Amino acid sequence: MNIEDNNLLIERYAKGKEDDLIDRFVCDGPSEIMEELGLSEEAWRVVFDYLVFEKNLLHKCVTRNGDFFVEEYVKYGISHIREILDIVNEKYDIAFESVFDFIVISNDALYLHVMEHRGRYTTALKARGADFVRKVLGVWRGKYSENWQKVLDLLLHAVCDAIFSETTYEHGLVAFSRIFNDVREHRPIYKSGILL
Repeated sequence: MNIEDNNLLIERYAKGKEDDLIDRFVCDGPSEIMEELGLSEEAWRVVFDYLVFEKNLLHKCVTRNGDFFVEEYVKYGISHIREILDIVNEKYDIAFESVFDFIVISNDALYLHVMEHRGRYTTALKARGADFVRKVLGVWRGKYSENWQKVLDLLLHAVCDAIFSETTYEHGLVAFSRIFNDVREHRPIYKSGILL
């Protein structure tokens, strides 16, 4: 589609109806709006982009359903939120930043998410490095350095706890084996006592 066609679509389906479209998007989702308006996927994307970039659709959607998005983030991570909002494309990165800040940073969901999935993140940290984990969590920018430090602290404690628990368990098994061997009664086995 060219710019003129895009402008005609926006003028016909969105201008003056932005608040209604945003309310319907929040309540019903994009499929129902597309069907009701008779828009193709491509035409809907033009209207959707207008609402996202000009009318702050993402922020309005997330703030109205904050608890839902925080819970989904804690369970599944930030890529899941982007899939729900249908903004996986990189062109939405800047618009998504305010949504990320609301869900993840201001609600402390980052720490809840890391605590719930700390095993996975400690494994990724060991295997792929800190930059990879930081990128996956979405805190790679400088403004998130303090948050990243707290995440590293949580992961460090998880690794140390795991090492301490494994070591304690192994030492416990060795100690139990020694005590058990010292206490058990040793009897010689005679040829007549062995089953053939």
